[in-house]
Amino acid sequence: MKRDNLRVKQSTNKPIKQCFSIVFILLLTSLSTACQVTEPAVIRHIENTDASDSIEYSQYYLILKTLNNRQLLLEEKKLLSLMASQSNDKTLNQGKLILLYSLPNPGLYQPYKAKSLLNEHLLTSNNMSQGDLAFIMLLRDQLNIQLRLLEKQARSDKKYNEQYDQDSNTIEQLKQQLEHVNKQLILLKEIDKNINERG
Repeated sequence: MKRDNLRVKQSTNKPIKQCFSIVFILLLTSLSTACQVTEPAVIRHIENTDASDSIEYSQYYLILKTLNNRQLLLEEKKLLSLMASQSNDKTLNQGKLILLYSLPNPGLYQPYKAKSLLNEHLLTSNNMSQGDLAFIMLLRDQLNIQLRLLEKQARSDKKYNEQYDQDSNTIEQLKQQLEHVNKQLILLKEIDKNINERG
C-alpha cells in the first residue's frame, strides 16, 4: 500500500517538475529578449527628438554613449543629411555632430573636425541654455587638450622618424666602411701570402 502511494506521488511530481522546467525556460527566454528590446528604444529617443524639441547636449551625449558602432554611424549619416538639407535648426544638428565626433570611438573620433565645427557653432548659436553653454565650453577645453596632445604625439613621432633615418644613414655608412676595411684586409692577406710564398 505504501509503495503504491509512493508511486502515485512520484508520478504526480514528474508533470509538476516538467511544468516548472517549462515555465523557467520561458521566463529566461522572455528576460533575455527584454534586454534586446531596450536598445532600440534609445535610438527611437534620438529619432523622435525633432529640432523643435529642446534636448540638452549633455543628455544627448549620454544617449550617444549607449549606442554601438553601427548605430553611431547611422546617427552620423542622419545628422549629415539634416545639415545638408538646410533644415531650420542647423545649429542643434551641428551641436549633435560635434558631440558625435568628440566621442572616444575609434570609428568616429575626429577631434580636428569636432573643433572646427565647434568654433563655427559658437559663432552661430545665440540662444543656448546656461547648462548647454557650460557643457560646450567644457567640450571645447577638452578638445583643445586632446589636439595639443595629438600635435605633441605627431612631433614626437616625426622626431623619432628623423632620428631613425639618421641612425639608418649612420649604420649604412658604417657598413660601407666595414666593407672597405674587409676588402683591404683581404688585399693585405693576399700580399702577405705572396710575400710568404716568395720568402
